[in-house]
Amino acid sequence: MAQVRGSCESFCPDGEAKMRIREKLLHYFELKNGQKNTPGVLIKEFTRSAADVKMPLPKEMRTEAALTKTVEYLLKDIILDTRKPYNVAYDFIFDRLRAVRREIVIQMYDAPRKICLLEPIVMFLAYSRYRLCEEPIEKFDPKICNQHLQECLTGVLCCYEELGDLESSREPSIRELERRCFIESLYQVFNLGSPESLTRALTLPDYVRQDATFKLCFGICLAFQQGNLYRVLMGLPQLPHILCAVAATKLQAIRRSLLQIFTHAYNNKQLTVPVPYLLRLLLFDGPQGLQDQCRHFNISLTADRKAVHFNKTDFNHNAEILKPQEERFVESKLKRIYIPEVLLLKKFN
Repeated sequence: MAQVRGSCESFCPDGEAKMRIREKLLHYFELKNGQKNTPGVLIKEFTRSAADVKMPLPKEMRTEAALTKTVEYLLKDIILDTRKPYNVAYDFIFDRLRAVRREIVIQMYDAPRKICLLEPIVMFLAYSRYRLCEEPIEKFDPKICNQHLQECLTGVLCCYEELGDLESSREPSIRELERRCFIESLYQVFNLGSPESLTRALTLPDYVRQDATFKLCFGICLAFQQGNLYRVLMGLPQLPHILCAVAATKLQAIRRSLLQIFTHAYNNKQLTVPVPYLLRLLLFDGPQGLQDQCRHFNISLTADRKAVHFNKTDFNHNAEILKPQEERFVESKLKRIYIPEVLLLKKFN
């Protein structure tokens, strides 16, 4: 198949822009100041490939520079636009970034070009997975987000492997090395409990394995694999911003597992476990979160609600894992960062 190179230097090719303006198919974020029928900045939307559709013309595809500017615009301007709820901005950005990914495939970009465009997309999906974790399914589908995040992560990791084969002829910059360490760390946390991710970690270059953030992530994942949930829970709040946020989406499952272990370890009518200890261990902000868990899994609290009485026969094994939620220790980290700077991998801690 002949390689096609885009020649469009704008965010949206002229043909699509004129058609969507004419047909009044503009998204809210493409309207000038939100005014109806007043075009603002248009971004090429995602369209599925069809068997009978011809290869796009160069003028219908964006140049590498235009794609880069598109990603930056979406993750700087749109992501900070608070005129609509974040789930609306997410849907718009998600669609427009899919269009970017499609053009990367059509134009058959090499590894260095793909990495620069895919890494910020990985960060956006990871951040959104946490940011929207409490939304109902009609506003945000976590399975779709997880699927695309895994696909993009896999794509980036494949590019790292490809570049690794070329390292003798190309010296990566410090910034490139930092970005890889962070994405490799994200892959570990996102795939917590996966033997494949642990196996990958053991084959990585020394500079990745010796990176402080990666070592922390790998330690948490190894502890999880060994069943040492205490070490996992103590490690999560130490993670930087986005990694901490992604880890928090796994927290409800970890809490369930530990509570189930406690029903066996403290299965005695005379034994109780103090609530303050459980709050610290399970990273709860206050007693309400623990009470919700106890009610959900049929665990008893003492009459004064100062301790928990575990009974292995009472534990509801059929109860589903509770939905991920915003966690105070994550929110405190996210409030201290400038989101575009982090998503575009300009800052790592």
